[in-house]
Amino acid sequence: MNGRKLAWSFVFAFRGLVWTLHTQQNMRIHGVATFVAVGLLAWLRPPLWQTAWIVLSIFLVLAGEALNSALEAAVDRIGKEQHPLSGAAKDAAAGAVLLLALQALIAGMVVFGPPLWKVFEPLWFGLGL
Repeated sequence: MNGRKLAWSFVFAFRGLVWTLHTQQNMRIHGVATFVAVGLLAWLRPPLWQTAWIVLSIFLVLAGEALNSALEAAVDRIGKEQHPLSGAAKDAAAGAVLLLALQALIAGMVVFGPPLWKVFEPLWFGLGL
């Protein structure tokens, strides 16, 4: 692959991510969650291996959502009529993103939970909670 083709492949990939962000509400939700997670990483500064788990989780969810959106667009391009296999493909892709999001949530709870508990524990007990 020559340099020009390689450069264009990056342009097209970036364009796909921008399209997904602009057209898919769930990608925007995942984007907000990404900013929250990165903010928590910057604030709490967990060990490098825990940071790696959070970063990997972020990229897996975002990539999964992009793939889900691509599959939905391709299925819709084929035809808008209802078909059990079209619905199954879309549902399976959405289910994959759900699994990735649950994994990211669990990773976030494991990494961020204990330090956040230490930060807010005095406040909670001071309020009688």
